Amino acid sequence: MLSQQLLQQDIEIVTAKNGQISATYKGLNLHSTYNPEREAQKLVAENTKNAEAGVFLGFGLGYGAVAFAKEYPTKTLVMIEYNPIWFMLALSTIDLSAIFEHQNFVLLVGAPHQTIISVLEKIGIQNCSFFKTKSHILHDEQYFSNLENLINRNLQKKEINDRTLEKFSKLWLKNMCKNINIATTLDGVDRYFDAFKGMNACVIAAGPSLDEILPYLKEIKHNTLLICVDTALRACLNVGVEPDFIIIVDPQYWNIRHLDGLSAPNSIIITELAVYPSVFRFSCKEKLLCSSIYPLGKYLEKNVTQRGELGAGGSVVTTAWDFARRCGCSKIFMAGLDLGFPENKTHFKGSTFEERAHRQSSKLNPAETDSFNALYGAFPYEVNNYEGGKVLTDKRMALYAWWFESKCLEFLDVKTYTLSPKGVNIPGVVLASIKELLQLPDISAKKTNVLNKPSSTDFNQQKILFEKALNNAKDELYQIMKNAKKAQYICKEALANPKSNPISINKKLKEIDSEILRNQAAELASLVFPANEKLSKLTENAKNPLEKSLIIYKEIEKAVFIHLKFLEKIR
Repeated sequence: MLSQQLLQQDIEIVTAKNGQISATYKGLNLHSTYNPEREAQKLVAENTKNAEAGVFLGFGLGYGAVAFAKEYPTKTLVMIEYNPIWFMLALSTIDLSAIFEHQNFVLLVGAPHQTIISVLEKIGIQNCSFFKTKSHILHDEQYFSNLENLINRNLQKKEINDRTLEKFSKLWLKNMCKNINIATTLDGVDRYFDAFKGMNACVIAAGPSLDEILPYLKEIKHNTLLICVDTALRACLNVGVEPDFIIIVDPQYWNIRHLDGLSAPNSIIITELAVYPSVFRFSCKEKLLCSSIYPLGKYLEKNVTQRGELGAGGSVVTTAWDFARRCGCSKIFMAGLDLGFPENKTHFKGSTFEERAHRQSSKLNPAETDSFNALYGAFPYEVNNYEGGKVLTDKRMALYAWWFESKCLEFLDVKTYTLSPKGVNIPGVVLASIKELLQLPDISAKKTNVLNKPSSTDFNQQKILFEKALNNAKDELYQIMKNAKKAQYICKEALANPKSNPISINKKLKEIDSEILRNQAAELASLVFPANEKLSKLTENAKNPLEKSLIIYKEIEKAVFIHLKFLEKIR
């Protein structure tokens, strides 16, 4: 039966010149015609040195995966195949026992793309070495092509995150330390998780199409849980509508400028510990904290209380959508989510960006110059919109669109709709009309009952726990610094004395490394510790492993010192 299926799949079993079994697909060799096993060993050796996992996008008869399993028994092995017949082909052709005996083996056959991406993200997609042979994926080329696109987008996101971390990490740390005392008096966003089940939500983003939604906003608020991103708040208030919730999570100073001169006494702000401190002086009904995505915030939550995690896809609107989902809303309507430049517009009328451009304009630098730069500065390209036409977007917004696409696949019970027909067409996000939104039942009374629910948090106890956690963090950071200095001394002594016993030196450094890694505050220093690319540049001129180790220990000491400098200022 399998042989008939193989013939239908255009697969032919052949014998290599060394006697090993091989195969062809539509005339293309799946493996070497001379020595399939040796070819696989060479391929694996050349591409896996610095990786922590090997991911095979298609695997033919499995020679490559077997070679990986034998050579790297502790690294993670991931095999991906869409068609079960191809997996059965490998299973029935060569000995795969090394694969099934491997201690970190993951097999994904016929898995949805989002499932695969979730697995790779858990492993650490940037730490994976990917193996792809054209003849191994040709039978389901579209499936593997789409998967590759998603992998590349994830890798791009990691690169962007690393660059952002390098640029803003000290600012985030400084903000968190300034905000810690205020944080002791605030409740967590998880207070509202699943509190709005059976209700619909409307998320207000700041895209150009928001202008078409604003005239109906008062009615929309009656029918939905109204969640607004910080960049769109001015537009809402200008038409006399205070959102139920305002989301602001960007730590940069310029982000708080969107709230200049505004107040929303009936709105609740959802924010995070690293935001610019003046956010906590904004006039509103209440402020709630979501779980921090930064190490210091995570450390404090681990030792104090969980606030409630919200997804972060690089834009505040992704966090707003995830908050609506966590609230229990099964239908989420997105207003102003263009993720592009419909009709070559960059923002809604009267946005902070537009107003600033007009204020700073001059004869030689008119406001139109800013608009042009915003439109064409990121090398835009055309994609499909919901009307069957084209809309300009760029790589940054394409990543946000992919985030929404992936979340729609991940949370199939949540239906997401867009009110922006000229915006980027996002698979999984369905076009809806304003009329549909206005026909929803009025939920004002239900919302009020939930929104007026008092907090049950014991803030006195929370303050005590915060103080204890901060003191522990400082003690543990001082211990890391002590160990880093001790390791530097060992390295310097060994470098100055070429006759030092390398085995003894290596043992001492390993013991120190183990102490540092066991320290609960080790993750804190990672925020301002150099990313891989920068660390590689710092150590590229090191003449030997000891010199490289010395540089790394100096960077650890520096990262700990920066944390302690800010933490000691907290009173």
